[in-house]
Amino acid sequence: MNQIGELQTTLTHFLDWNKARISCLSQILHALFQVRTVNLTQIAEAFQTPVKEASAYRRIQRFFKGFSFDMTFIIVLVSKLFLLGEKCVLIMDRTNWKWGKSHINILTLSVEHFGIGIPIFWTVLNSGGSSGTEDRMNLMRKVIKALGVENIEVLLADREFIGEPWFRFLIEEKVPFIIRVKQNFLVKGIRDGYQVPIGELVKKLGKKKQILNHPIELWGHNLFASVEYSKGAKEPMIVVSSKIFPSAISLYRWRWGIETLFSCLKSRGFCMEDTHMTDPGKIEKLIFILAIGVCWAYKTGELQARKTPIIIKKHGRKARSVFRVGLNLIRRILFGNCKDLSEIPSILPYLGIEILEAAL
Repeated sequence: MNQIGELQTTLTHFLDWNKARISCLSQILHALFQVRTVNLTQIAEAFQTPVKEASAYRRIQRFFKGFSFDMTFIIVLVSKLFLLGEKCVLIMDRTNWKWGKSHINILTLSVEHFGIGIPIFWTVLNSGGSSGTEDRMNLMRKVIKALGVENIEVLLADREFIGEPWFRFLIEEKVPFIIRVKQNFLVKGIRDGYQVPIGELVKKLGKKKQILNHPIELWGHNLFASVEYSKGAKEPMIVVSSKIFPSAISLYRWRWGIETLFSCLKSRGFCMEDTHMTDPGKIEKLIFILAIGVCWAYKTGELQARKTPIIIKKHGRKARSVFRVGLNLIRRILFGNCKDLSEIPSILPYLGIEILEAAL
């Protein structure tokens, strides 16, 4: 069975959709892997159908106009594919670009998995610029409802995701967090009897490389500050956490996984910025499709890397990412460049699904 046949089998088991809609979604994903762009014209050209390209394009347009989806599908898929365990590290970030005069601004929550953020919830904001506190709260409420707060190890976020109401919300909801802050934030607990910029902790570093879990008070909340000023860095890294972590700085670095995700969605993968859609609802549907594609490619790459380990270069980094290994392998299958499909790793056993005959 080829990977795209597996895809349709998987979708049938997870989505309560009619056969025609699942077939269209499978066709879109099939074409997406081939053309590596979300441009709908190119996707229509790659449809495996006898109808004319114009008809395929109209079918795609109807699909984006008519279908609705439940984001918890992605949670279930991710949990089964990647065996996340009892505790999840969540990463929140935002990616944005412009199409003409329209801002495309997407707030995303992902689960960290071996260096990449796997998308689980997202929302398209109505304007450019930073996300609002209410947008973040709404997204976190969905995650808490789906995962349970007891299954969240920590939420990681950069300096955009700050503010007293936001911190208060996370503390009240009992969501542990590590969030980077600006040096000029005034805090108590560094100099007796005074409120001083949190950046003054840098003076206490001395010959130390880090200060971990220094008690502070910020906006009336008792938190812990950790600081690192690496040689050659333009500025110190200062994070605050809601509780003591053995190494808050090291854990915060896992935040880079969502940047890796965005690169997979964009230039290194599916060229998300090529879309001409500006309607927030349609873009959320597009990301739903891309999230399935990322999961499929990354899991395929993981399984393939177990069979044939990825070469490590002299600088210590992999010659290719796990995502790229999976993406390239699926594309080779689609283009007929894999002679022995029995050698291709199947992800269906990881989903608990019996392998069925389901070809496009």
